[in-house]
This record gives sequence, C-alpha cells and structure tokens, in this order.
Amino acid sequence: MPQETILAADLVLPVAAGPIADGAVLVRDGRIASVGPLADVRRGAPDAEVRRFAGCSLVPGAVNAHGHLGFRRQDKPASAPFSVWLRELISKLPEKESWTAEAARDSAREAREAGTTYMAESSPYGECLPQLAESGMAGTVHAEFFPGDYSGMGPQERVEAIFESVRKMREGLPARVDAQVSVHSPYTVDPVSAGLAAVRSREEGGRLAIHLSESPEEVEFILEGTGGLAGIFESNNWGGRGVSPVQYFEEAGVLGANVIAAHLATAVSEVDLGILKATNTAAAHCPRSNEYLDCEVSPVPRMLERGIRVGMGTDGLWSSPSMNLFEETLFAIRLHGMSGALGLELATLGGARALGIDDETGSFEVGKHADLAVVGVAPEGGDAEMAIVEAAAGGGVAATVVSGEFVYNQTDS
Repeated sequence: MPQETILAADLVLPVAAGPIADGAVLVRDGRIASVGPLADVRRGAPDAEVRRFAGCSLVPGAVNAHGHLGFRRQDKPASAPFSVWLRELISKLPEKESWTAEAARDSAREAREAGTTYMAESSPYGECLPQLAESGMAGTVHAEFFPGDYSGMGPQERVEAIFESVRKMREGLPARVDAQVSVHSPYTVDPVSAGLAAVRSREEGGRLAIHLSESPEEVEFILEGTGGLAGIFESNNWGGRGVSPVQYFEEAGVLGANVIAAHLATAVSEVDLGILKATNTAAAHCPRSNEYLDCEVSPVPRMLERGIRVGMGTDGLWSSPSMNLFEETLFAIRLHGMSGALGLELATLGGARALGIDDETGSFEVGKHADLAVVGVAPEGGDAEMAIVEAAAGGGVAATVVSGEFVYNQTDS
C-alpha cells in the first residue's frame, strides 16, 4: 500500500474502545496513525488514498496464542484417550517428515485467510519456521525440544544446544517473525532441563511456550507416576510427584510472566489458579482440541476473574477441525456463555496480552501495527461483536492486513 492509506468500513471495532459507525483507520508506514469516524480521519489526512469496504466491518487481526502448523486433516489420529492419540502421532512421525512443509504452508494460508495476523506456533525444533516466515503473518515459532533426543548430554548441555539452535534460526528472518524455545510439557521434559530452559529464557528476555495440565493422563503421571503417559518417550521416569502439573512446573521454576501455557484443561484447581496468577503465567485456550482429546473444560471464566491473561489458540489440525481462530473463539463463547465482546477481545487483544505483545498489536490504537481483518458483515444494533465473530467463523473474512500490507484479499482471488 502507499505510505499513507485510509481503510474504511461501515463499522470499525477497535476492541480497546467502542464501536465506530462509518469508521476508518489511517495507516502510515505500516502502523496506525489515526482511528475514528471516516470524516474525521480524512480531515486529518486529506491526501491519503481511501479504500472503503462497503457492507463490512474492520476488526483487529486474530492473535493465535497457540498453534501447530505442521499437521493436515486427512490422517488425523483417532481421538481420546490422549495417550492413544499421542502414540499414534509418534508412530506417524517418520512418514510425516515428507509432508510437514506442505502441511505447514497450507495451515498458514488457512489461518491467514481466516483473519489471523499473528501466530504463536510450536513445532519440534522449530521445523515450521520457514513456512511461517513466508506466510505474511507476524509471529513466533517456539522450538519444542525433547531431552531424550540428546543422547549422552546432561541437562545443561541440552539447554545450551536448543538455545544455540534457536539463535541461529533467528538469522535472516523477516520483520516481526521470531524464534523462541518451548519446554514441551511436564511429561516430555525432565524438571532439571525444564527449569534451566526457563531461567535461560528469562535471562534472554524471551518468551517460553509450554503445554500444561492438558489431559487426565498428564495429571495422573505427575501425581502418581502411572497411566498412559508413563514411559511414552521411554525415559520419562520423573513422575509421581504428588502434586498437580501446575504445582510441579512452579516447583521446577518454569512458570513466569514470559510463559504462555497452552490448554490448562484438566484438574486445574483454585490452588493452581492462584499459582498462575502469582507467577503471572498466561494461558492459551484451545477448547476444540481439548474436546477432541477428551480433556476437561478449561476454567477460563475463573481465570479471567483472577486476572490471569488468556488468549485463544487453535492447536493443530490433528486435534482441531480448522486454523480459524474466530471459529475457535465462537466455540469458546458458546461453551462458557460469554458475550461476543469478550470473545472478540480474547481473540485479539487478549491473545496479544497473553503473549506480551499488546503494545504492538491486538487493538486499533495509535502507534500499533496496522494488523486487521475485514469481515463481510456490518451489523446495526444488537450484539455487533457476536455477529462479526459468527461471520468470521463462517468464512466471512474478506481481507487480512499485516503491518498495513494485504496478505489476503478475497477480491484479488
């Protein structure tokens, strides 16, 4: 786009402020320079090109707080119980190498065409970074590491190895694309390696992604040392701690303000919620994956009451039906009885807060990146946010803009 462009629509929902009828966003050098009624925005930038989307609404782009790009629908493992699904997933890994890149490219395109502008992606050793980098979306790939793969190394050596690998991955990346580390889960990463990785991440000012308290079997493994996840990677002999997964990772020194914990779906107690709040650990809510894998329902309303930062995540296509974050959000709205306004906030600004990037994206505020979705509906009255989420969930995204650049435009198809 030109250096200065006005994007206008029948309705603009900034999320951080009230709806604006016949509104507009002034984009200057990829960032938001003004938000308000179209007449006011044009008055302040009389020479700017105006692109008006009649019959549409502008909303901040979706922020996917937890996704896996490298899966495809056609060979999804059977669902519950979780350990059965995971063992089938592991059995498919050798053949998966031949199609992971194509799957990641397709998943990224699906997310982008559904209005996602920022993706927090997790993949083994960051294997999907190239596809995220070429997608046009902003985002971070969290490189999952598995200590059992580092034969003959101690915890410190393993952690040094994965952080050095991630450092090299950052070289030559596009603007707003990054690589960080993921401590995969309490049942795949031993407590010493997990704690050392968390310390290293905090020291570097990085963001750490984890899976936590996802399934009943994870809870059983950490509490009793038994169940379907005992021995899942042949060397996870650290279970039976007598505490919850949340308490276990707190004791290991993993939790903190730079941590985004995906799922938190099973046996999350009031004590656990207190720990998450005290450590300022954020949550990524993936309700459709949780349902598919027969996990429990994440206590998101209680998290929000506690002031815990919560964003939405799709997970990946081997446990979720789509990469459409608005579709995921609509499912959560219905599951928890939330308002459309709260749902839209969780999908956008909530995800940005959970990832610690809310000063850069997630709402229409001056100075933030011009990340937005054009949705083909312009509701008048009633619950406008709900109508827009429903439309976006149903494939109604007409265009997606990242840092002021159209990365998807239905009219160009």
